[in-house]
Amino acid sequence: MRTKTLLLSAVALAAGLLSSQAQSNVYSANIVGYVSIATPAGTPVLISNPLDLDGTNNVATVLTNAPKGTLVQIWNGAGFTPVSRSLLGAGAWSASAATNNIPPGVGFFMTTPAAYTNVFVGSVIPANGGTNDLPMTGLFQLVASRLPVAGTITNAADQGVNTLNLANLPKGTLIQIWNGAGYTPISRSLLGAGAWSGSTNISVGQGFFIRTGTTTNWEQTLNLQ
Repeated sequence: MRTKTLLLSAVALAAGLLSSQAQSNVYSANIVGYVSIATPAGTPVLISNPLDLDGTNNVATVLTNAPKGTLVQIWNGAGFTPVSRSLLGAGAWSASAATNNIPPGVGFFMTTPAAYTNVFVGSVIPANGGTNDLPMTGLFQLVASRLPVAGTITNAADQGVNTLNLANLPKGTLIQIWNGAGYTPISRSLLGAGAWSGSTNISVGQGFFIRTGTTTNWEQTLNLQ
């Protein structure tokens, strides 16, 4: 296994079952599978969809089994666009559920009226040997890893192969981690080698705010051997 943060190993794929040392709620076969993410009752959590369901991944499709009363909030660059499921009748989603997408790489807030575990189903992006290039605009974005991997912000192992690869983002980058009541900032200095002010672990399916200050790409490569 190339790195401990990798949630997809060649051995596991050959066996037809993905199993992680640190993430026992993630399973996959042939780089297709599912990830389960829990939300507590009435508390907003900042999560993401770590797998590509159908190439579009609109809210109504990805979260089709979310309980009635669920609220999803998607960052639009200036604020949040709410998408909700009614408490009445069959629990219809608001019209915005069909036009707002949550593909891998997009973070969003999700609040459910009762404790709930959503099962995200789909394929890993990219295909083995490919690289994800998630554009960073320089402004605040609500993002997530497009690879279903976990790790620390400052881990630069394997030069972005099978890792988060956040450590090499430009000097001046600011990452804000939701702590349940507000945001914990972690930044990369503009001075010298660009030391990070701290680090924290990013889980599979966790969203966070990021501002790189300059346009760039967040690159992640999948290489299973």
